[in-house]
Amino acid sequence: MKSPVEIYKRIAALLRSQRGHNALVFLGFLAMAITLWFVLSLSEEEQCDMRMPVRLTHVPDSVTIITRVPSSLSVSASAKGTQLLKMGYGTAPALEIDFRIYGQRGAVKLSSADLKALARSALGGGTVMVVSPDTINLAYTTRPGLKLPIVVDANVTPGPQATVSGRPRLSVDSVQVYSLNRMPASIDHILTEPIRLTDVNEDVTMRVRLIAPDKARVIPDSVDVTFGVERLILKTRRVVIEPIHVPANCKLITFPAQIDVHYMVPMSVYKHSAPQFRVVADYGRLNQSSGSHNIKLRLVDVPDNLQNVHLSADSAEYIIERL
Repeated sequence: MKSPVEIYKRIAALLRSQRGHNALVFLGFLAMAITLWFVLSLSEEEQCDMRMPVRLTHVPDSVTIITRVPSSLSVSASAKGTQLLKMGYGTAPALEIDFRIYGQRGAVKLSSADLKALARSALGGGTVMVVSPDTINLAYTTRPGLKLPIVVDANVTPGPQATVSGRPRLSVDSVQVYSLNRMPASIDHILTEPIRLTDVNEDVTMRVRLIAPDKARVIPDSVDVTFGVERLILKTRRVVIEPIHVPANCKLITFPAQIDVHYMVPMSVYKHSAPQFRVVADYGRLNQSSGSHNIKLRLVDVPDNLQNVHLSADSAEYIIERL
């Protein structure tokens, strides 16, 4: 294997030869040609399409913009290669709309010519051919905001072994509403967009937009809504069977006199759950001519917060004593 010194000597000898000299001259001219081509290319104008961010500046504190400001505009322009190179390696320049210039009589209005001029200024020159959208019309108001509560429009169905606990929790419970005109007295709350969830088995938090009234803006325009979901636990309670509608000269006796009621409750209230439901045996529904010695049992006064409430048996044997 040749040493580095020997390799260096061979390369130096090759460069000092006529062939090496010609190769160096060729490479030098090639580098000059590439540089010249690159400079000329950057000096020429090229067409490009881009998304240009929009910023509304110098808005007074007393002014609230009602119409949503577009986040960006689609711009088709021709510019020099140096400008395109800068944009290619950085962020697109922002189109800035000065409220002091374009805001008057309750609106910020810009024509197609205005937008093209602002885009050309942001690009630092060049020719702007198309701007989309080609006009901007932003309504604003100087009226003070009205504080209104938020009402959640939700239909949440828990899974078979769960229940929705309590009311939905909001990141904020009220918002400021700014309107172009006086707010009607009939509008006393702000609704969320409809929320529809099924088979929910654990807590859910989601960002939900708020529905603004016509010609109005809600700040903030969205909130976090949390639905608390708890697991259900089976619980059993023994209840005395209560005869009802029994004539004064009779006595209805059931066997057994008590029966188990099974129900499911949220884990958080398991130890303190003592519902006051009743199990009744209705004398008025007896059909003594059928020869049956069983009477149907029925649950009444069942609290709404209980799930899957049922009896261990739907009937009991009975006898009737005459008094």
